[in-house]
Order: sequence, then structure tokens, then C-alpha cells
Amino acid sequence: MVKRILLSQEFGNNIFTRRTISAFFEKINSRKEAEIMLDFKSVDFISRSCADEYLKQKEESSKKIVERNMSQEICSMFNAVQSQYEKKGFTVSFVNCINNNKKIPA
Repeated sequence: MVKRILLSQEFGNNIFTRRTISAFFEKINSRKEAEIMLDFKSVDFISRSCADEYLKQKEESSKKIVERNMSQEICSMFNAVQSQYEKKGFTVSFVNCINNNKKIPA
């Protein structure tokens, strides 16, 4: 069973600090579900440091984590961080921004 988490209920419209992402992933990793769907609906901003921490935490997690409903601004931030990793020769979990605005059951 997939667990859907609406990030705007966890963080509001903006995600600012590494610590909030780190604490959030502690909660995710303690859940019993193997697959987690993170719904970015109504999230308008994520800082570069949060996007970086998100990718690190996603890479370390044993859960299958999928993203949905990312705005173009959120996708752009993740793409910027991912490209920095690639330039340094590191591999990180990819955040799929293509076609991620599909309808999600409530």
C-alpha cells in the first residue's frame, strides 16, 4: 500500500531548513509502508539547502519515494541541485519532474 503525504500539511507553503527535511525523513523511514508518495501540491518554495538535504535523505532511505504535483519552481530547484551533484561525479536519487502532475486519489 502506498502512503500519500501532503507536504503542505507538514510544512505549509514553504520548506526552508535542512533540519525540517531531516526530521521529516525520520518520520517517513519509521513508517511501515514500503512506498511513500510525497504530494507537493500547494508547496510554492523549497530552499536550495532543503532540496539538497531531501536528495541526500531520499538516497539513504530504504523506502520507495515518489513525488507528485511539483510546481515548475520546485522542479527547477531540484534540477539545479541534481546538476551540481552530476558535475561533481556523484549519483543521487532522481526527482522526476516530468508528468508528475497526474491526478492523485485522496
